[in-house]
Amino acid sequence: ANGIVWVRQFAYWDEIEPLSGTFNWDTWDRLTAAFARHNQLRLIAVLMNSPSWARYDTEEIHTSPPADNAMFARFAGEFAKRYGNIIDHYQIWDEPNLRDAWGGLNPNPIDYASLLATTYGSIHSQDANATVIAAALAPTTESGPQNINELQYLRDLYAAGAKPYFDAVAGKPYGFNISPLDRTVDTSSLNFSRIVIMREVMVEQGDGHKAVWAMNWGWNYLPEDWTGRDSIWGEVSLTQQIQYTLQSLDRVEREWPWLAGMVIHHWQP
Repeated sequence: ANGIVWVRQFAYWDEIEPLSGTFNWDTWDRLTAAFARHNQLRLIAVLMNSPSWARYDTEEIHTSPPADNAMFARFAGEFAKRYGNIIDHYQIWDEPNLRDAWGGLNPNPIDYASLLATTYGSIHSQDANATVIAAALAPTTESGPQNINELQYLRDLYAAGAKPYFDAVAGKPYGFNISPLDRTVDTSSLNFSRIVIMREVMVEQGDGHKAVWAMNWGWNYLPEDWTGRDSIWGEVSLTQQIQYTLQSLDRVEREWPWLAGMVIHHWQP
């Protein structure tokens, strides 16, 4: 009723295939059946995590990349084969430019590019209408080794030859505590406009025909009676949160025709 179109849902490999060759599709069968009944909604599946049998290290670090990319690609192909009639948008991993999302390892754009290259064809072979979206990169000003800013990471992906293996790029233009009408576009600024630089990197690489996705965005409001720690993501008032959200939607519609979709993040302290 609110006009929402896109829903972004994680599909965790370690939950779906806890044992090699043994798939548990129950949760996703229910999810896709619900989407089939509400065809105004479109689903983006984020394929991520590795089961213990598929990691280099069997420690319980679910975000560890697979020891063999072909195993992840096989899972992705099985997923697309089963749900390709409902889902056409697949995001491969999430925030691999951060250590925490790469199994506690320092992020490695070359390794992630290899994962993309192996997975891309597997999905497209099962879903001819697939849009394979590169991992949504987290906004950070860090330059490594534990976290790499998304702009450098994207350039490194191109340098690693990943260009043929994604149909779209994704960022996370959180507003922090800055208005969406702030048009500062700078690598040192964390704001809503930061995603413009990702677009500029794509144009530099001759990839301007591909879309960009805002896979998480929004402004953080903490309740008036909040007694916990201050937010590290910035903080705005409830009135500002509403105003900034509406202003950002208006701005994108006017100015950013290259942005394919936006998935607002629901903050929970």
